[in-house]
Amino acid sequence: MGKIKYLNEVKTFILKGKAFNVKDIKRFLISKQANPDYAYSIIHNMMKKGHIHRITKGYYSRFDDPMIITYCIKPSYIGLENALSIHGLWEQESNVVLITPRRIRFGIRKIFNTNVIIHHINKKYFFGYDYIDYYDLKIPVSDTEKTFIDWIYYHNKMNIKLLNDFIDKIDRKKLNKYLKNYDKKFAEKVQSVLKHKNNR
Repeated sequence: MGKIKYLNEVKTFILKGKAFNVKDIKRFLISKQANPDYAYSIIHNMMKKGHIHRITKGYYSRFDDPMIITYCIKPSYIGLENALSIHGLWEQESNVVLITPRRIRFGIRKIFNTNVIIHHINKKYFFGYDYIDYYDLKIPVSDTEKTFIDWIYYHNKMNIKLLNDFIDKIDRKKLNKYLKNYDKKFAEKVQSVLKHKNNR
């Protein structure tokens, strides 16, 4: 089996998935009884021809949408302004915001020349998201109730319009269920924000 055949088979393998890393290609080559070191030259060749793009260190994809980061950093979900934008509650331009319980480098990363903001969250607060169809991808996005909680958890500013939009969309039953996972002081803080509108 020649190197060209490896390339053709790897291309087929890549087209079936959304994102991959070097280890995936090495495992694939080993399964074909091929030299795993070919992985680097194959990836270099495909990048040079524009068939794949580098997402972040060690990860590649045929897609060039920064949302693909959710396929590289797992578990994780899209949250805050980014989630609001997807839910139709945020009209301003927003960066991709990824929330993960993994111990990785947090802050801003450049993915396809776009800022991606990565936040850490405690494992016990990692819930409240659904997988949604986003063009050709399926990505985890925090639901309205969890986005509201996270908004307060990360100390983001909330104007009255956004608060009203949240109130119109929030399922109080689900919100109260989520808040049982937090300490009493924080849960009361979230509830007080909701009551703030009634005092206006």
